[in-house]
Amino acid sequence: MIRPFKALVFFEDQLRQIHQVLLEKHRGAKSESPEANKGESREGEENQGNPVSEVLKDEFTSSETALEQLQVLINFLDLDVKAKMDYVRSEQCHRVSFADVWYLFRPGDEVVDQVGKQAYRIIGVTSSPHKVMSPYRNWETSSKDEPTVMLQCVHIDFDGKYLGPVLQTFRIARFDGEKAITSLRVFPIRLAGTRAGDLTSIVDVRQKLIARGKMFIDVLAKKHMHYSGLTLETRDEVDGQVVIDFEKAFESEDKSKQPAELGDNNGGDGGEEELEKVWRPKIRSLISVEVPDISESDCTAACCARERVHKDLYAEQKRNEHYRNSLIPEELSQQPSAAIYPRVKSSRSSDDALSDDDFVIMSYRVFGFSLRSRKWEKLDLTHLSYIRGIRVRETAFDQLVLEEGHKKMLLSLVAQHYRDKESPTAANEQVDIVRGKGKGLIILLHGAPGVGKTTTAEGVAELFEKPLFQITCGDLGTTAESVEHALETNFALAHRWGCILLLDEADVFLAKRTPQDFKRNGLVSVFLRVLEYYAGILFLTTNRIGDFDEAFGSRIHISLHYPQLTLPATREIFLLNMRLIQQRFTEKKRNITVDRDAILAMVEKYWKTHKKMRWNGRQIRNACQTALALAEFEAGGGSHEKIIDPTAEVRLSVTHLETVSKAYLEFMQYLRKLYKVDQDRLAQRRGVRA
Repeated sequence: MIRPFKALVFFEDQLRQIHQVLLEKHRGAKSESPEANKGESREGEENQGNPVSEVLKDEFTSSETALEQLQVLINFLDLDVKAKMDYVRSEQCHRVSFADVWYLFRPGDEVVDQVGKQAYRIIGVTSSPHKVMSPYRNWETSSKDEPTVMLQCVHIDFDGKYLGPVLQTFRIARFDGEKAITSLRVFPIRLAGTRAGDLTSIVDVRQKLIARGKMFIDVLAKKHMHYSGLTLETRDEVDGQVVIDFEKAFESEDKSKQPAELGDNNGGDGGEEELEKVWRPKIRSLISVEVPDISESDCTAACCARERVHKDLYAEQKRNEHYRNSLIPEELSQQPSAAIYPRVKSSRSSDDALSDDDFVIMSYRVFGFSLRSRKWEKLDLTHLSYIRGIRVRETAFDQLVLEEGHKKMLLSLVAQHYRDKESPTAANEQVDIVRGKGKGLIILLHGAPGVGKTTTAEGVAELFEKPLFQITCGDLGTTAESVEHALETNFALAHRWGCILLLDEADVFLAKRTPQDFKRNGLVSVFLRVLEYYAGILFLTTNRIGDFDEAFGSRIHISLHYPQLTLPATREIFLLNMRLIQQRFTEKKRNITVDRDAILAMVEKYWKTHKKMRWNGRQIRNACQTALALAEFEAGGGSHEKIIDPTAEVRLSVTHLETVSKAYLEFMQYLRKLYKVDQDRLAQRRGVRA
């Protein structure tokens, strides 16, 4: 028997039981104590059919010589094997040799991958038997013959229907000397805190993993969330709203892949890299799955020549089998752990059987639709946050500067739409003589650029805590067929997720039909038909209302006009932007002084002096940000290389805003010279806006 003495480790408890029975037997025989004899008789009765009693039936194995030899073996276990194993598995051990890797891992242990994101539970440990390589071996193929320790691990994932185990195999190849445990393919979870640097104990690590696992379960149903971080596959930076929807994400990915790519995507060697390459995980029951053996030929080197080497692969096979069996509940009414048996994730009731141990090994990645980029993405659960959790200030709708009555009308219509939708009889209600028509709410926002049309839709969505699904004409295609397919797809997703849909700058689809332009006529006709059967909330924005086709008039529930900003509205928007700047500096614990009164006086003078070149809301925001950049540049000493001192006070004065307004005036005057008329008059001449 050679190191790591797998059979001794597996049968340690039975060996100690036999040793104890032999001690009692022979001590009792020497002392001839009635109590000892009574105890021996009772011990024999209790061990009928027990492996220990079977061993002791033999005269030699129950002899005093056997006791003496067994005592030597127990001493060897305590002083060499167990001492080494206890140290390797302790918090003091941070480096390990390959010969001791088998001691480091056992079935049931929790481990994490190299980057510390995905946690796994080991369900099987298999290692190569002892074999010395021939010096004449083929070096090109030597990697196949190198001794390895194979860890069969499992984590819990979701495939759109089933929540259950996903197998992942990690191989640790032979290495010389000692190696840092955290440099292995996976390492015990107790060392994750040391690797991360910001966690100090296994309790902290597990609590974070448990909280993440509970969030994973919470977002399995369609969930509106906020994501701030890099995506896992494309490494794009996303800072905005997403909708988590596993089922639709897998459907979209399956359609985009070739049939050859839709094969077995799990169970091989890998880790985070392989996990990020696949989308739909392969979930299967592990109750009857066998841990593969690493079959090797016998060692023929001089170290084992003419020696009878005990093959102890059976010991680790039994250990793996015993652990898997321990996860199966004894009562049929009990649900097996999600770590070994899939379950249908159809309702919250299935969460009751999930334990903290299950939450620890939940997948760290989810699949969602980025509402800003309108793409399916593979997302890191760590960067997700709840929408309600980030609402700490008044909403964008509260801060909007609109015409009197616009806010009240919008709130009334949207609130009534959701009340009707949530009504128990909503499914059977019919608002049109043709069933299925007229259930949506179509709102048209028209006016000059930069006066708050798009922000209105964003504010309504934020106020009602609904996702805002924003699409443009460029996303829909240029032919009637592609537009119809894209509209139906996007409308179906918006309805599935309860989104508020925004079709920004919808000029192409709202334009008048003419006898000469058949292509445009087809686009408008398709849009009219799809629009009539949409059952959700749709905002349409345009600044070319003059091109409006008359057929849309009867399909739009309400049309709101956004005129040019008045002086009170202009002042209010400037005040809002200055307040937001001060709030941002306060959150960063920085100092800023804003010459509010002087700036407002300059704004009023500018508004009265330049009647044809007044600012809109978007231009006011840009002007404030540019003026702030000038102020911060001055606070930094006027050097582009110098880092701004956080304690330096920034002063936003009227001079900075005058510099910005001068540049804006020069640009507007250039355009006026070019067109011989201001922008509003130009739009009026072209018949696109009054």
